[in-house]
Amino acid sequence: MIELPTINARAQGPAAIEKFIGGLLAKVPDFRFKNARIWIETPEQAFGEYEVEALVPSTGKVYKQTYAGRLVAENGKIKLLREALDTLAASRAFSKD
Repeated sequence: MIELPTINARAQGPAAIEKFIGGLLAKVPDFRFKNARIWIETPEQAFGEYEVEALVPSTGKVYKQTYAGRLVAENGKIKLLREALDTLAASRAFSKD
Protein backbone atom coordinates (compact mmCIF):
# COMPACT_ATOMS: atom_id res chain seq x y z
CA MET A 1 0.00 0.00 0.00
CA ILE A 2 1.14 3.54 -0.74
CA GLU A 3 -0.43 6.47 1.10
CA LEU A 4 -0.01 10.20 0.73
CA PRO A 5 -2.31 11.46 3.51
CA THR A 6 -1.53 15.13 2.88
CA ILE A 7 -3.22 14.87 -0.53
CA ASN A 8 -5.67 12.10 0.38
CA ALA A 9 -4.17 9.61 -2.08
CA ARG A 10 -3.94 5.85 -1.52
CA ALA A 11 -3.24 2.79 -3.64
CA GLN A 12 -3.29 -0.80 -2.44
CA GLY A 13 -2.09 -3.86 -4.32
CA PRO A 14 0.36 -4.18 -7.21
CA ALA A 15 -2.07 -3.14 -9.97
CA ALA A 16 -3.33 -0.06 -8.11
CA ILE A 17 0.19 1.03 -7.16
CA GLU A 18 1.37 0.58 -10.76
CA LYS A 19 -1.57 2.68 -11.99
CA PHE A 20 -0.87 5.36 -9.37
CA ILE A 21 2.81 5.66 -10.27
CA GLY A 22 2.05 5.43 -14.00
CA GLY A 23 -0.37 8.36 -13.64
CA LEU A 24 2.27 10.43 -11.88
CA LEU A 25 4.89 9.66 -14.53
CA ALA A 26 2.40 10.58 -17.28
CA LYS A 27 2.07 14.04 -15.68
CA VAL A 28 5.76 14.45 -14.77
CA PRO A 29 7.86 12.24 -17.10
CA ASP A 30 11.20 13.30 -15.55
CA PHE A 31 10.06 12.56 -11.96
CA ARG A 32 13.06 11.01 -10.17
CA PHE A 33 14.02 11.00 -6.51
CA LYS A 34 17.40 12.43 -5.55
CA ASN A 35 19.34 13.40 -2.43
CA ALA A 36 17.89 10.58 -0.34
CA ARG A 37 18.71 10.78 3.34
CA ILE A 38 17.81 7.71 5.39
CA TRP A 39 17.32 8.41 9.09
CA ILE A 40 15.98 5.04 10.30
CA GLU A 41 16.74 1.69 8.72
CA THR A 42 15.83 -1.64 10.32
CA PRO A 43 14.59 -4.91 8.78
CA GLU A 44 11.01 -3.85 9.59
CA GLN A 45 11.01 -0.16 8.72
CA ALA A 46 12.83 2.75 7.16
CA PHE A 47 12.31 6.48 7.33
CA GLY A 48 13.91 9.08 5.15
CA GLU A 49 13.66 12.28 3.17
CA TYR A 50 14.13 12.60 -0.57
CA GLU A 51 13.72 15.30 -3.16
CA VAL A 52 12.41 15.70 -6.67
CA GLU A 53 12.82 18.55 -9.14
CA ALA A 54 11.18 18.04 -12.52
CA LEU A 55 9.26 19.94 -15.18
CA VAL A 56 5.47 19.58 -15.29
CA PRO A 57 4.89 19.76 -19.08
CA SER A 58 1.20 20.75 -18.83
CA THR A 59 2.03 23.92 -16.84
CA GLY A 60 5.63 24.59 -17.85
CA LYS A 61 6.49 24.88 -14.14
CA VAL A 62 9.11 23.01 -12.15
CA TYR A 63 7.84 20.67 -9.45
CA LYS A 64 10.32 21.00 -6.58
CA GLN A 65 9.46 18.92 -3.56
CA THR A 66 10.93 17.31 -0.47
CA TYR A 67 9.15 14.14 0.64
CA ALA A 68 9.33 12.40 3.99
CA GLY A 69 8.55 8.70 3.78
CA ARG A 70 8.11 5.79 6.13
CA LEU A 71 8.32 2.28 4.74
CA VAL A 72 7.05 -0.71 6.75
CA ALA A 73 8.14 -4.21 5.72
CA GLU A 74 6.78 -7.59 6.69
CA ASN A 75 8.39 -10.89 5.73
CA GLY A 76 10.77 -9.10 3.38
CA LYS A 77 7.99 -7.33 1.43
CA ILE A 78 6.75 -3.77 1.49
CA LYS A 79 3.57 -3.60 3.53
CA LEU A 80 3.17 0.19 3.60
CA LEU A 81 4.83 3.29 2.19
CA ARG A 82 3.44 6.48 3.68
CA GLU A 83 4.73 9.81 2.38
CA ALA A 84 4.25 13.44 3.36
CA LEU A 85 4.81 16.40 1.07
CA ASP A 86 4.35 20.15 0.80
CA THR A 87 0.89 20.49 -0.74
CA LEU A 88 1.39 24.18 -1.55
CA ALA A 89 4.48 23.41 -3.64
CA ALA A 90 2.55 20.68 -5.45
CA SER A 91 -0.44 22.95 -6.06
CA ARG A 92 1.75 25.71 -7.48
CA ALA A 93 3.57 23.37 -9.87
CA PHE A 94 0.44 21.66 -11.18
CA SER A 95 -1.84 24.72 -11.47
CA LYS A 96 -1.94 26.62 -14.74
CA ASP A 97 -2.50 30.07 -13.23
